[in-house]
Amino acid sequence: MVKVSALKVRVFEQCRLRYRYQYLQGGGRPRLRPSDTAGSLVHRVLCDIFTKTAVEERTTARLMKLFEEGWAALSRRYLRIPGVDEYYEASLRQLSNFAGQFGLADEPFMVEPYLQVEVTRGVTLFGRLDRLDEDSDGTLHIIDYKAGSMPGDIDPGQLIFYAILVEAKLPRRVSKASFWYLDDGTTWTLDLSEEGKVRAREELLITVQQMQEATEFPPTIDLHCGSCPFLHACEVRDVVAVRRASEGW
Repeated sequence: MVKVSALKVRVFEQCRLRYRYQYLQGGGRPRLRPSDTAGSLVHRVLCDIFTKTAVEERTTARLMKLFEEGWAALSRRYLRIPGVDEYYEASLRQLSNFAGQFGLADEPFMVEPYLQVEVTRGVTLFGRLDRLDEDSDGTLHIIDYKAGSMPGDIDPGQLIFYAILVEAKLPRRVSKASFWYLDDGTTWTLDLSEEGKVRAREELLITVQQMQEATEFPPTIDLHCGSCPFLHACEVRDVVAVRRASEGW
């Protein structure tokens, strides 16, 4: 049985060397960035405001209180990291933007559901969605929260995989999927066609076969290296350092 997620596919397609480190053989323990901890807390707070707070109590003040309580519970070691106050301030801005741009009165269909389904014999697709809304026409709308602002180049693969998961598991038709960017409150929405979902499923199975057959795992050096959790142990980290210094990323 092969288990695959949207992240696993993205890593395989982005850098085979990281894929080897992360899923096949040790590249050391992944080294998370301080921003990852702050981002996880923001996601948890957004989950709690919709699942543990009555609609009439969902205010910006309540949202901020949930964050402050979560921040205070973080380890002292984390809170002593130089520059961590910047992540604190950025998280507060993200939550304020969320309350102002997207609102807190909605009643999502599901919040952070973990889904797992066998898409074909021997291949299981799994993932955890941030949020699933029901539109007025009865179809479902996948929403994924993203830290940062909208990038110039958007890869919708994650959203389409989530749609495959939802439709196979519930089953309900998913008509739309969106990224909500927390830094500036912008959104990017994809209207999902049946043809697109069928094509994505076929491409997923091709990628899984390539994963199983791969014997070489060369690095792909690019901007993504700067945020790679295995950079500290990467066998080409010196080359990456030279590229980053010369190209300014």
